[in-house]
Amino acid sequence: GPMLINLIHEIDILRFVCGEIRQVFAHVSSENRNLEVEDSLSISLSFENGALGNIFASDSVPSPWSYEATTRENPHYFYSEENCYQFFGTNGALAVPGMEIWKYTSGSSTGWQYPLEKNSLEVSQEDPLHSQLDHFCRVIRGEESSLINAEDGMRTLVTAHAVLESAEKQMPVEITH
Repeated sequence: GPMLINLIHEIDILRFVCGEIRQVFAHVSSENRNLEVEDSLSISLSFENGALGNIFASDSVPSPWSYEATTRENPHYFYSEENCYQFFGTNGALAVPGMEIWKYTSGSSTGWQYPLEKNSLEVSQEDPLHSQLDHFCRVIRGEESSLINAEDGMRTLVTAHAVLESAEKQMPVEITH
């Protein structure tokens, strides 16, 4: 299902951006397609640094908020000018891939009643699949080091399996590395 095919990449991204995941609690459904694997997921995550996260995903509903639809990674997918990720922190919020940053107006007080300003970061448009293959070839030729290692990949896989375990047991699962 989408957990091991698609969402494993989101877990990788969240580990990179937010740090190690300490605990997951997941609900899954296969009602839309009636398959043996999940088609929809809701996952709550707790990070070692105290951050919290949520993932809602389904590969059986129409949506403009998927990674494929928003990033222009693959020209064969419908393109939507929406964002697929939103990060919220004490100093501001970030929407990806639009790279929109929301924070309190410079010099203003903080609180719900004060205005926010929106800025955007410029990011160069490259074909990420092509860039990834170029990097892989340079690693094979010994020209560069890999950006990840086997332990990193294993931590993400362990976390993905913990999500499925949580859904099966219908209870939170601690991540142990």
